[in-house]
This record gives sequence, C-alpha cells and structure tokens, in this order.
Amino acid sequence: MILGRVVGEVWATRKDPRISGSKLLVIRPQGWYEPAFDTRHLIAVDDVHAGIGDEVVVCLGKPARASLGKGGDENFPVDAAVLGIVERVDLDPKASSPAGAAPGIRRRLELSR
Repeated sequence: MILGRVVGEVWATRKDPRISGSKLLVIRPQGWYEPAFDTRHLIAVDDVHAGIGDEVVVCLGKPARASLGKGGDENFPVDAAVLGIVERVDLDPKASSPAGAAPGIRRRLELSR
C-alpha cells in the first residue's frame, strides 16, 4: 500500500465493462516513494468516492483486484485501487528518516576515516 494525493481524474469515453461505473483517479505518490516509482503519477480505480486534493491509501496488483472483489481474476484490468481516504497522518521525524542520511539525500552517507 502507498500513501498519495488525488491530483486529477481520468475521463474515458470507453472503459472495460468490468470497471464501468468506477472513477479513475490520478494519484501522486508521496515524496518518500520517489525512488520506488519510475513515474510521478499512477491511475487507480476509486470505489470510495475520493476527490481531488484528498490524501488516499492505494494498493497495487493482486491486492487491488481483491479490494474490488476480483482477487482471483488475474485478467481483471486493474493494477491500482483506492482503499481509503486519509483523515490524518502522524509521522515521527526521527523514525521516518533513514539513519545516516541528511534531508534530501537518497543515499546513505559514508563517513571518511
């Protein structure tokens, strides 16, 4: 699961009939996921009625299909689904930064000997 913000909606004149009636949202993963994603945005099926500006929890792959009731169907055309709208996130700054790394640096700092 990832945490992201809804930044847009995709309007499609034609969709796979299995996802008709579901919204498609453009999600921007939070900044700390940047090294893990090759893209800055992803498209997720929304069945929880999230809107632009909402912080959401998104699951990917088989869990996304399972959240929509299609867990066993590998051919179901969904790779990401919104699981919930986030009301609040509490982070401990000490616990959320990797040990030995300065803010904005994505690699571990090596100390000279």
